Amino acid sequence: MRDIEDKEYIRIEKIRSAFNETCKLFGFKMFMPSPIEMLETLEVKSGSGIKDEIYHFKDKKERNLGLRFDLTVGTTRHIAGKKDLRRPFRVGTFGDMFRYDEPQKGRYRWFHQWNAEIYHTSGESEEWVIELLNFTTSLLNKIGINNFKIKLGNIEIAEEFVSRLLYEQNVDSFRSSENKVQQVTATLRLLDKIGKKSEKQIIDEAIEIGLKKEKAEMLIRFGNIKSNDIEKIKQEVKIIFKESGIMVDEKNKGQNMESFLENFISSRLGKGKFNLTKDMENLEYDLGLVRGMDYYDGFVFEIVDLNNKDIGSIAGGGEYSRLLESFSGPPNLSAIGIAGGVERMMESISKHDEKEKLVIVIDDEEIEGEHTNDNAQALIKKLRNNNVPTTFLVANDFRKHIKFAEANNATIVIIAGKKELVDGKYRVKDLKTGKEELVKKESLINFIKELI
Repeated sequence: MRDIEDKEYIRIEKIRSAFNETCKLFGFKMFMPSPIEMLETLEVKSGSGIKDEIYHFKDKKERNLGLRFDLTVGTTRHIAGKKDLRRPFRVGTFGDMFRYDEPQKGRYRWFHQWNAEIYHTSGESEEWVIELLNFTTSLLNKIGINNFKIKLGNIEIAEEFVSRLLYEQNVDSFRSSENKVQQVTATLRLLDKIGKKSEKQIIDEAIEIGLKKEKAEMLIRFGNIKSNDIEKIKQEVKIIFKESGIMVDEKNKGQNMESFLENFISSRLGKGKFNLTKDMENLEYDLGLVRGMDYYDGFVFEIVDLNNKDIGSIAGGGEYSRLLESFSGPPNLSAIGIAGGVERMMESISKHDEKEKLVIVIDDEEIEGEHTNDNAQALIKKLRNNNVPTTFLVANDFRKHIKFAEANNATIVIIAGKKELVDGKYRVKDLKTGKEELVKKESLINFIKELI
């Protein structure tokens, strides 16, 4: 475990504040699920194997419990119990998570996550995908992450392609065959590794799970289809579906994806006709994106910070209904959600941290035998009463205290010294520019407010 010091704490609170503001702007209700769940509840989402990845224990009554590893499980458990839920229901959550994981950059055993979920009537997913992506874009802009890519995929399209590739059948025609379903799932997991492993590694793993080399090569071609040009996507999908024996027509899932993208662009640009412009360069359709195959069952998406690619995705999510069904939720209720890793986002915002809006008053000399502390304290009180964050130092080494102020990301230093106070002025140093000015007492507050 780790302790969170000042700078990290401030960044967490910055993201929390931006998240709360975004929830208010988009009409999301705030909620906090319990940090402790029944172990069987946590297993609903990720299976019994999740025990190896989380903290779990028995309480004094010998009940099997676990610490939450995400916010979706507890929120969905709660929502599923509301039989009279008014739809759509938007909910935002922000809190601590725990995973028994190998710590690495941006990934810790104790970490924070924000989560936005929309619970809606089945069959209405497309407009809520748009809403969540708009929500996330607004949040990232507030935080200061502006150079990012939205990657869009669809589990149904990938599942349909893989089932046709393996068995030349629609996946619904063999749902009752456990062996075939397991093979499709294994192949989908392999599809998700394309771009993360070499082609040789993908082919070798494909052969290990029973695919022929030529089918593995076709899988790689499919997984590498990604573009922000819908016409290019359409052509590549048609070619590869045709070569794989999959006909593309008006009823195909690929047409649904095309319609979705058209609606998405229209909502952003106010145009009825699909037209991908420079304003949408951060959107990329990625056929190889298949996250959480046992969990998501429609659109999936990830957000990657292009200025910090090594950290991986900073947010991701998709649409799901199976989890609601597992909790015996109301009929025809579906959901779509997105979650962001706070510590991962902090890796991005730490690169462009601004100075804190903090004023440090330095009391450095005496006036005719009387210490200036009374003058400094009166000034500090006045600044704080005007909502200016302020602290102070009693200086015996002025240069060291300036360095202290800089080390604490202070914005401004005010020197309340003998020479200045005799003339009814304060010496103000702007640490952002290095500029110093003598400012009259009566003008000081307005002068400071303008600087910060």
